[in-house]
Amino acid sequence: MTLLHQFEYASTKLVLGLCRILPRFLIYVLFRFFARAFYFLSARRRNITLCNLKIAFPEKPLAERKKWAKESYVNLGDSMAFNMLVMTGRVSNQELLDSVEIEGWEHIQEAQDLAGGKGALFYSAHIGNWELLSQVFALNLTQNIHVITRETSNPLLEKNVVQPLRERFGINVYYKKNALLRIVKIIKKGDFAGFLIDHKVKPPEGIYLPFFGKDAPTLASPALLQIRFNIVISSLFMIKSKEGKYKLIINPPLKWEDNGKSQEEQIIELTKIHQKVIEDLIRQYPQQWFWMHNRWGLKKDEL
Repeated sequence: MTLLHQFEYASTKLVLGLCRILPRFLIYVLFRFFARAFYFLSARRRNITLCNLKIAFPEKPLAERKKWAKESYVNLGDSMAFNMLVMTGRVSNQELLDSVEIEGWEHIQEAQDLAGGKGALFYSAHIGNWELLSQVFALNLTQNIHVITRETSNPLLEKNVVQPLRERFGINVYYKKNALLRIVKIIKKGDFAGFLIDHKVKPPEGIYLPFFGKDAPTLASPALLQIRFNIVISSLFMIKSKEGKYKLIINPPLKWEDNGKSQEEQIIELTKIHQKVIEDLIRQYPQQWFWMHNRWGLKKDEL
C-alpha cells in the first residue's frame, strides 16, 4: 500500500461525499470542469488524443478534431458524474433502467436460441458510458452476468469502491488471469459473459491488425472462443443520448462458418470483423470514444 494509493482513496472518498450532498446539476458541472482541466493540463494525454484522432480521421480539419477531442473528455466527465450518482445511491435501480433506451433487445433471445441452452459472450468498447453495460444487463436478465476486466491498480479503491458497486448489481468479476477458461465454463453453465476489446493488447495475447487503417495491437480472444468452442458472440454498446440519458445498442449475433482456412487465418479474419463493428460505431459517435488511450501503441517520437 503506497502513499499514492491512500491519497487516491481519500480523494475518491471526498468526491463521493460531495456527490451525496451536492445538487445533481452541480455534480455534472464539477466533473465537466475536471475533464476540461485534465485536457488542458495533461499534455501527454492531450497529444495522444489528438494523434489518435488524426490517425482515425486524417481527412478532417485540425479544428474539428480538436473539438471532438474536447467533447470526448466532457463525455468522460458526464459518465463519471452519472456513475458517481449510482455509486452514492442517488440513482435507484428503476431510475437507472428508465435512463436507458434499449435498441435490439430481441437479439438477446436470438443469441440464446442459437446457443441452444448455453450462454453467450458479448463484447463492447470504451465508448459512451461503458460502465453501465453490466449494470443494466444485470437488472434486465435472470442469468448470471460475468465481466472480464483488469484489476484496479489501487487495492483500496478496488476493495472499498469498485467491488461494492458491482456486488450491488450481483455482477461476477474475473480478472485477466485464466480468463479464457473461465469464459468457457461460464458459457457452458448458461450464463452471460462480457468484456471490452478495444484496448491495446500486445502479443502473445493480441495480434497486430488494421484499426482505422493503421495496425494496432488487438485482442483476438473473442474470435478464438467463437471458432474453437463455437460460442455465440454479439456486440453491444452504451451510447450517451443526452445528459443522464443513454441508449443501449445490441447487435445481432455474429455468425461464422468454417471456411477451410487454418485456424490462425480464420481468427485474424473474424477479429477484423469484430473490430470493424467497433470502428463503424466510433465513426458514428466520434465524440464518445476514449481517445486518450494509446490504442495504436504510439512511441514518444510519434506524439
